[in-house]
Amino acid sequence: MINIIVNDTPHLFRPDTTLDLIIKELKISENGIAVAVNENIITKSAWNTKTLNENDKVLVIRATQGG
Repeated sequence: MINIIVNDTPHLFRPDTTLDLIIKELKISENGIAVAVNENIITKSAWNTKTLNENDKVLVIRATQGG
């Protein structure tokens, strides 16, 4: 298992885990979110191929309406 930090919270995942699997396992809705790994934005089309490494930092940001 490898340690991945998601929004400042550590989680353990299999070494071959992709970004889309992390989003699904953590039950994060894919609508209206942006995801960065180690401060680099990852496009949604790349989530299923982006594998993560030990101690990677994932930031999930949800768009909100304001006004």
